[in-house]
Amino acid sequence: MQDIGQRLLHDKILGIALGAALLSLFVGRPTADAVDWSTILALLALMICVQLLNRLQVLDALSNRLLAVTSTQRQVVQLFTGLAFTGAMVLTNDVTILTLLPMLVLVARQQKMALALPAVLVVMAANLGSAFTPFGNPQNLYLFAHYQLSAGAFFRISSPLLVGGVLVMLGLTYLARPRPIVTPPVRQIPDHPVAISLALGLFGLVLLGVFRVLPLGWVTLVAVIGGLLLDRRAVQRVDYGLLLTFICFFILVSAISHNPQVIAGMQRLMRTPHAVYLTSVVASQVISNVPATVLLAPFTSHSAALFWGVNVGGLGTLVASLANLLTLKQLLALGERDAVRPFFKLFTVLNALGLLLLGSLGWFWLR
Repeated sequence: MQDIGQRLLHDKILGIALGAALLSLFVGRPTADAVDWSTILALLALMICVQLLNRLQVLDALSNRLLAVTSTQRQVVQLFTGLAFTGAMVLTNDVTILTLLPMLVLVARQQKMALALPAVLVVMAANLGSAFTPFGNPQNLYLFAHYQLSAGAFFRISSPLLVGGVLVMLGLTYLARPRPIVTPPVRQIPDHPVAISLALGLFGLVLLGVFRVLPLGWVTLVAVIGGLLLDRRAVQRVDYGLLLTFICFFILVSAISHNPQVIAGMQRLMRTPHAVYLTSVVASQVISNVPATVLLAPFTSHSAALFWGVNVGGLGTLVASLANLLTLKQLLALGERDAVRPFFKLFTVLNALGLLLLGSLGWFWLR
């Protein structure tokens, strides 16, 4: 407990988020349901599972298997980017980042490879890949239900963004240099099969909770108990600062979005598809794309414009998508403090480029 407390006290991002949440109380009144507890519970359960798999050295073995099918650093970057893009379609962007980023960090350390570029591409790919399916991210689930879209109608809207996203991400992977990698010998799964089987089973159970097949609250409780029984240190090493940062962020967003002047301004802006599109892109940069979706959807019937705005709007600032903030926090939790500054610089430049390219595609597609 003392270790957890020390980490929370020295968590600068949490300090900033807490200060912003407190200041936001002077702007508006957050509602009682401001915090999305399902997101918090899902993140807690997933982080416990990832810590377990990491401490059981399963992630080491998997990362070495991935290296075995590549020969250059560019191919490594392309592999992780492709896995993030396709995985996010099914696993959601947050789950994909929590699963892939620890392996990416291990690979970067083994190969003495700069981490900033692949980390930026992984989070961008996860955001864009998750946009393709109704269940890839929370805003799509909300839009799918709110506008009562059929599967065919949804994929007609999302398919052009999928094509554009693939082309943009493929082009960006060529920024990685084609330096040869040192292929390590493929490690077998470490010799504690019972613990590994239980940890993998726990991970599968948590995914069922994330997809609402099982009650998420009970699944999270099982994950905590299972983590404590299998390896108490895995539960202690969870980034609780991230969970508190997200709680502060939810309070901040709720306060801003319930300000009467903000609501009145949104109503004035939501008259045409292009106005909806631009408003949702800009709003996502400030309050994140999921809250922007919930805030704007009641004011417009232009579902395609809103879909494009909040999904393209996940690119841009660190707060544009919670997955962006999750990536930054994971880098810190994984001990990659030296990578944070170059990550932020590259993130800003490449996200601005992606937002410009795909934002332009959305503008012309809506015409």
